[in-house]
Amino acid sequence: MTYGQILLFFFMCWLTYLAYWLLSRGPPPSIARLRPPIKLTDKFKNLTSKKHWARGEAVKVADDGTHTASLSRVAGNIFGEAANRQCIAFLLPEVREHNPQQRVSVVVDGLRIGQLSARDLIPFHVMLKDAGLSAQVTSCDAYIGGGGTALDGKKHPYSISLDVDWFET
Repeated sequence: MTYGQILLFFFMCWLTYLAYWLLSRGPPPSIARLRPPIKLTDKFKNLTSKKHWARGEAVKVADDGTHTASLSRVAGNIFGEAANRQCIAFLLPEVREHNPQQRVSVVVDGLRIGQLSARDLIPFHVMLKDAGLSAQVTSCDAYIGGGGTALDGKKHPYSISLDVDWFET
């Protein structure tokens, strides 16, 4: 065997392996399967606030991972960039008859991105009742940060913090 025949043999083996690898992956995913459109619900599109909370301490928003698609759309970061956005968040108390501990959803741009943590529910409900706004929509300043992709390919979680002073009258 000559040197050229040996190179041709290795090239044919590599080409066979490449064909096997491409065929074993299946068809490429369609664009529609990559990112399904997020449907906006009508009840979150035109929220009006009865009270805007003053700036105070940074309150973390609990995110259990179910609102990540909405959060990435609201954050506006693309191609692995970290998010850095200041916005107005609406706090929407959810009324439930059988549960005394009500959830408070955090809505930005018509999309639900998380909920208040259990630690912050008590002062929120107390100050809402003191203001005479029981189960009303309120708003506050919010910051969305984090996200993006690290150099090793791992995705960073988003960080949502509300800038509120619950004890402001």
